[in-house]
Amino acid sequence: MRFQGLKKFQYGLLPGVLAATIVAGLTAPAGAAEIQERRVKFAHPVSKTNPVGMATDKFIELVDQKSNGKIKVTGYPDAQLGNELQAMSSAQGGIIELTVVSTAGAANNVKELGIFDLPFMFQSVEEADAVVDGPVGKSLLKKFSDKNLVGLCYWDFGFRQVSNSKHPIAKLEDFHGLKLRVLQNRIYIDTFKALGANPLPLPYPETYPALESKAIDGQESSFLVTKSSGYQEIQKYMTETNHVFLPAVVMASKRFWDRLSKDEQSLIQQACDESVVYFRQVSREQEQKVVTDLNAAGMAINKVDPAEKSRMVQATAAVTEKYRAELGNDLVDSAIESIKQVRQ
Repeated sequence: MRFQGLKKFQYGLLPGVLAATIVAGLTAPAGAAEIQERRVKFAHPVSKTNPVGMATDKFIELVDQKSNGKIKVTGYPDAQLGNELQAMSSAQGGIIELTVVSTAGAANNVKELGIFDLPFMFQSVEEADAVVDGPVGKSLLKKFSDKNLVGLCYWDFGFRQVSNSKHPIAKLEDFHGLKLRVLQNRIYIDTFKALGANPLPLPYPETYPALESKAIDGQESSFLVTKSSGYQEIQKYMTETNHVFLPAVVMASKRFWDRLSKDEQSLIQQACDESVVYFRQVSREQEQKVVTDLNAAGMAINKVDPAEKSRMVQATAAVTEKYRAELGNDLVDSAIESIKQVRQ
């Protein structure tokens, strides 16, 4: 009888205890128990002074704030943990947790990202932002899950230009015979062949010594990457071609991601989303003054006459047609539609 009375007493308490537990759970700091102490490596290919490096530091700061210091992210700039392709492979294998890879490099895993490599696709940063922020960009991030990666958000390396040590590029024929470092990407190689250059795909860390030793004549990258890489020290001429706008995907190792709680995943995603706003602010501010800085460093910078630009577009039109079907006609059309809406 005594046992039965105790049992009845305990059952009688159960609803009250359960209610108190639920209330306590609701009043506790959201997700507090779901955030663990973690150490995270974040690899990126450029210097800390480049907007991508600055955005990495901002992301680290945001994660630290949102996790109350529990998740410590350490940045590794200047390809310390390998070039883009190596870092992406390390993330796939779970060796590092986070990295940022240009869409040209990431296209080795998600081929549809090649839409951003199509020559002369974009005329303004607003057009590029519309595509990465819209349905096309979001759908492409989801494709990384099949590659042991998680696409989080986009930063970018801006419009790409051409520098060389031989002469200014004022017309299509000025490309002829130039040995230019390009990204390790088929569309880039075909684009510069179509322009008449001799494209040489090299990893980013090998570019400076190749330029310095005159093994190659030039390279193609954004004004900001040119500056942060120090190419102005060894390259005389730079031409504003705007041949490609290059986004970059911030990605996580899926092995790492799957070990995180929902709260941890949410705060890292939020930090990435918020870092995009910061990135665009600092990168666009720096873009406005970088040409002046490069000029002051001794580079001769020229723009291409519209008529000659049209010739370059025409010369590379076959490259776009070659890759259209491979990338997906519907995907390309969707991107073009987003661009048209901005232009209107």
